Amino acid sequence: MEPGHNYYFVVVAAQIGVAWSKASNLVTAIASAAPSGAESGGQSTASATDTDTGDGRLPTAPGYSAVSAGGKHTCRLDAAGIATCWGANGDADKGQADPPDGAFIAISAGYEHTCGLRPDGTAVCWGDNSSGQSNVPSGSYTVIAAGYSHTYALNDTDGTAVCWGRNEYGQTDVPPGAFTAITAGGEHSCGLRADGAAVCWGDHHYGQLDAPEGRYTAISAGELHTCAIRDNGNITCWGSDANGQAGGRLGPFAIVSTGHRHTCAITTYGYASCWGDRGISLDDRIASISAGGDTCWLDGDGKVACAGSASPDTTPELYASISTGFYRTCGLRADGTVACWSGSQYWKARPAETEGTFQSISVGEEHTCGVRTDGRIACWGVTRGELALPPRGAFQSVSSGWGYSCGIRTNDKGLVCWGDAFAPPEGAFRSISAGYYYACGVRTDNTAVCWGDGEATPPEGTFQSVSAGTYLYSCGIQTDGAVACWGDYELERAPPEGAFQSVSVGGELEGEHACGVRTDGTVACWGYNEHWQATPPEGTFRSVSAGFYYTCGIRTDGQVVCW
Repeated sequence: MEPGHNYYFVVVAAQIGVAWSKASNLVTAIASAAPSGAESGGQSTASATDTDTGDGRLPTAPGYSAVSAGGKHTCRLDAAGIATCWGANGDADKGQADPPDGAFIAISAGYEHTCGLRPDGTAVCWGDNSSGQSNVPSGSYTVIAAGYSHTYALNDTDGTAVCWGRNEYGQTDVPPGAFTAITAGGEHSCGLRADGAAVCWGDHHYGQLDAPEGRYTAISAGELHTCAIRDNGNITCWGSDANGQAGGRLGPFAIVSTGHRHTCAITTYGYASCWGDRGISLDDRIASISAGGDTCWLDGDGKVACAGSASPDTTPELYASISTGFYRTCGLRADGTVACWSGSQYWKARPAETEGTFQSISVGEEHTCGVRTDGRIACWGVTRGELALPPRGAFQSVSSGWGYSCGIRTNDKGLVCWGDAFAPPEGAFRSISAGYYYACGVRTDNTAVCWGDGEATPPEGTFQSVSAGTYLYSCGIQTDGAVACWGDYELERAPPEGAFQSVSVGGELEGEHACGVRTDGTVACWGYNEHWQATPPEGTFRSVSAGFYYTCGIRTDGQVVCW
């Protein structure tokens, strides 16, 4: 893995006070051999079914026994040990979401491969094998951990580690000796010794091998960072902290799970929180959590739930519209109420700001604004200065960008912008789109205009709508339905031909991507695709919204799908 690039990885989370030995029954085995997975949000899984003290602490999960969120897929085990997986199945159908028949006592979802432990201790892997990560050596194991492109297991006889797969940075060159826990990260790995000391090896570009001294009870390696639970229940992290994912936390914690740019943990009382770029806080007590491409958890009833996406155990909500921002997505339900998920911890909305019903909603960098049914604008999240004070009066629409928002007034169709915004042009407008450094809009005469820092001039002609991208790339739907794009873009990001009803531009520092809904309801995407954000699922859609490094859409039946 080259430094500075965004890759996906796997992690393993152990729980506090659990011995790592092959168990005689399913529940104990799941608890002691906490599964893991990996991804751009990294994945790891840990189950707490065996640690309920009966005094109001960690809840039991009588339904499913484990969940592991991987790169772009998630797997779970039911009470009988049968595996079910869902999500992306890999380029060229690598099959990481197609588990073999039979029972497992642990499962770990990696980037594009998955591994599980059978009741007799043998290991099975499936999916991508380009680096030999699915070539399981013979033996009997107590723990399995699938990483980005390498895999670990612990021998049940002496606790030594067996590793296979990619070894470019020495991530499979495990130190000699026995371990009580082991975890596979992006291109590095870590383990715990019998005395609780943490040992890490492999890639060290971001300090991910600098484990602080001390005694630990659980450890989880993410893509570029690692977190562990000390014997006093506090969490210590090291490695990359670019998104706040390596900040420590005061406990007591029972479970920790690291992802690509975020970390999740469960207290000894069963309450979970996540920090980094996908921070969430759960009000209900849960049994286990896995931080991967999605953050998924087992609730007290043993059902699987995932932040920002559906699982086989949840009934998908139906939405009328959706807005995907830099790290967060918000949807407008059919009854006008708002729901948001998978965002930064900054964005936890206060009830007073989201009470009532809305007619539209728009997610920006660290804030969200919506137009209520009476036309007033409400904003929440990081709303410093003028951003916290949206203008009074009635508006027909609003669009949130990087530290600013713009709206179209109902009475004269004029533009108003607030926050760290450039002065908008005069005149009447039909639609508005706030991007990163600049904004674009469609006038009532259907011509398009952009303004701000480094904006490019739209092509001549008339437009139905326009979308200002994260950086300097914009697209619009022309009157005849064709997509036109302009700005700083390369040939491989040229839009496809055909008629479209809507288009949305997103992107990150490495490159922009765009997705559009054709007139037949199918979705086409183009541009930067490192995280599969430009690889839409099949089916027909009503709308689509491109975010920072992912995309969400609303199917024709109202269900939300993100990729």
